[in-house]
Amino acid sequence: MNNFDRSNKVTGVYWLKTPIDNITIKIRLKPHEGIKTLPKFETYKNDSNNTIQQVENNKIEEHEFKWQEKAFSLHEIQRYSDIHNCISENELSYHDLLEETDYQPDKIFTYIHHDYHLPMPVNKIKKPSSDILNLNSCLEKLNLSEKVFREDTSSMAHLFRSEESIASEEKWTSMHVMYDNSEYNEDSQLLLKQEITLLSLYHNVSQNYLIVSPDVNSLDLNPYQLEPGYQYAVGVELEKVDGEELLVLLKKLSKKWDKRHKQSKFVMPPLGRRHHYVTVEILSAADFDLDNLYVEFHIKVPEGMQCSDALHGRTHISKSNTNDIEEKYWNFGHLVELNLDGHLDTDSPPLKIFFEIISTDWWGRQRTEGYSYLPLTLQPGHYDRHLSCSRPEELDHVAAESRRFFIGGCHLIRDLEVLAKPQLQDANFKFTTTGTLSVRWSTITQSPLPGFKTAPSQVSHASALLRGAEAVLRQYKRARARLAEATKDLSVQETTFGSDDD
Repeated sequence: MNNFDRSNKVTGVYWLKTPIDNITIKIRLKPHEGIKTLPKFETYKNDSNNTIQQVENNKIEEHEFKWQEKAFSLHEIQRYSDIHNCISENELSYHDLLEETDYQPDKIFTYIHHDYHLPMPVNKIKKPSSDILNLNSCLEKLNLSEKVFREDTSSMAHLFRSEESIASEEKWTSMHVMYDNSEYNEDSQLLLKQEITLLSLYHNVSQNYLIVSPDVNSLDLNPYQLEPGYQYAVGVELEKVDGEELLVLLKKLSKKWDKRHKQSKFVMPPLGRRHHYVTVEILSAADFDLDNLYVEFHIKVPEGMQCSDALHGRTHISKSNTNDIEEKYWNFGHLVELNLDGHLDTDSPPLKIFFEIISTDWWGRQRTEGYSYLPLTLQPGHYDRHLSCSRPEELDHVAAESRRFFIGGCHLIRDLEVLAKPQLQDANFKFTTTGTLSVRWSTITQSPLPGFKTAPSQVSHASALLRGAEAVLRQYKRARARLAEATKDLSVQETTFGSDDD
């Protein structure tokens, strides 16, 4: 299996960011390991600096080409040197090129795009649609083509009889690197032409990608085998990486990392306070009558607790879907995030979340499809619940249905607290069960550690150290000034005593 992997040739596809003219094609060629490849003793007996690695490097031939660079083989030089063998414009240009330049033939040569050595990967082929052919054949058998497609509907007839291909035409350019294994006589005349394709490159001009066949490999790990007893490796340099651009990119990534790290700084809550992080997700609804639903939510925070986030909002409008048993459901996936702050000593009462499911139609009428109430406790954990929804209706059923149909109904509940306290319900209307609403929420509670002193979140660690150093320096200057003031009288007395002795 390893031998198969080492000699297996695959095709590579590369998307180009720079023009195709910037690529460099490299072919490295070396003979098989054997007795013929061993160096001669006479060549290296007087040179003690040559090592085994140098001997290996001397056996490797390296050939480098640019895109559409023409390299001639021996039989091509013989052919294009004689102007009588040149007929096309491309052959005449090769003749002029050989006249101007002294080319040396080599075993490795190239075929460029204008040589048309091999066909392109994709050719535009007109292939009529099978459905159109089947339709035309059926119409011909039924003798309906003339009855259906008359003179006034000739455009429709042409539409069904069209045989144009829907495939788009793409432009390709190619280049091939060859190995000349032909046989020549002593006068360098061609006896048997035999060429081996080492590498084929196809460039899609419209999409700007390159097909490399076979793909890039390593001469030491997985060399490609060549019939005349050689091994070779393919290398294609697509573009050179600019060090300055890479440095700029790394600086930008570093700035983004620092910014995100500052934003995600962990801050302990102050003493005597407790933080609650709540995420509520409105998932889906089911079993409602009308389509195009959205959900409005109202959140009431208990007294003694603070919240900086929005406590009122709505979801997007969702159209109904049907499950396997033909039941309608609506997906929302709306997420509500709450950051709450409360006292540490007291137990936090639950949040009151009121949901109102509303439908809308093309005429702009909006109808309340149901209300629901969720008492959300602030106990840490992950929860989910299916809430039953109910809708208030007037006691006069005919008037209620007429108002709901023509103007979209009205808000019979003025205070949503009725949903939490049913005893406040008005006796002029009744509740009717409608559908269900699925929600889930997660709660995280954070309390300060005993004996932990918090620092202001706006001050960084480096600035705190700097301010501490400045405070120590000020205290040192004050102490030095007090010491100088205290020893000032002593220095004066020492000076006086010294003068009396003299």
